[in-house]
Amino acid sequence: MNKTIKILIIGYGSIGQRHYKNLISLGFNNVYVYDTEKSKVKNQKSKVDNLDLKTLKQFDVVFVCSPNNLHIQHALNAAQAGCHLFIEKPLSHNLSGIEKLQKLCQKNKLINMIACNMRFYPCLDFIKNYLEKNKLGKIYSIHHEVGCYLPYWRPGQDYRKNYAAKKKTGGGIILDGIHEFDLLFWLNGFEKVVESKFVFGKAGDLKIETEDSCIAAFKFKNKTLGSVRCDYLQQVYSRSCKIVGEKGNLEWDFNENTVWLYAKSKSKKLFEIKNYDLNQMYIDEVKYFFNCVNKNENTFNNINTAKEVLKYCVNRK
Repeated sequence: MNKTIKILIIGYGSIGQRHYKNLISLGFNNVYVYDTEKSKVKNQKSKVDNLDLKTLKQFDVVFVCSPNNLHIQHALNAAQAGCHLFIEKPLSHNLSGIEKLQKLCQKNKLINMIACNMRFYPCLDFIKNYLEKNKLGKIYSIHHEVGCYLPYWRPGQDYRKNYAAKKKTGGGIILDGIHEFDLLFWLNGFEKVVESKFVFGKAGDLKIETEDSCIAAFKFKNKTLGSVRCDYLQQVYSRSCKIVGEKGNLEWDFNENTVWLYAKSKSKKLFEIKNYDLNQMYIDEVKYFFNCVNKNENTFNNINTAKEVLKYCVNRK
């Protein structure tokens, strides 16, 4: 990796700060930050005060870590300046401007990637490889679940002021839970969807404008059925995946860091990882992105791919 390239992080909230620290730890020494809330970057020596074209043209790579509703606007500005793009999930809160961004990236030959750090989580990486080797036989169904209590997300911060609580900033558990939708499509090889159904709403008493729970179902062209359950309501953080296949069931639980195979007459622990540092998957995805930039290769979750998942999450039929 070329450690001397100039990188700008747009949006210096929790994820922007994580990427900044990781980039510095990886040896990148030209990392700058920008945030519309000047107070967030007041103590940063390497910062920019505006995002005009002249300023953006000074950078090689831009990390878009702003609120969901600003992703496309900031990405378009950066693409116009000729910057490679790392865009935090979700790609956007609607489909407006995405086609324009695709064409601009193609025209300027820009490498782009939408964050998908859970694909770099060791247990899920193991499951992906296991399925690709056809060890489970025909896949009948894939089910993902994620849930946590929104007020517990960021201790000390009023959850009602979080982007997740507001419609205009692209909040809501469906877009926050887009990792699970991405994983479902990814594990099923991005097969075409022939039917989908979203049921969502406010089941709890949280003071938010957005949905707090959702159950989504998909039927794919290869006849695999998929589902995603997500919510802002569970008192204890929960994240899991269950895959029903011809040769048994694969089950993964985030809290236990294990992958189990359950067959007719036996159960077997296939994979386990202990004392895993969650920050490692963020480092691994950044390394992967810069490797693609260096080789001038498309990433495995570029704008075109991410749009295929996003369109179901924003249309919600």
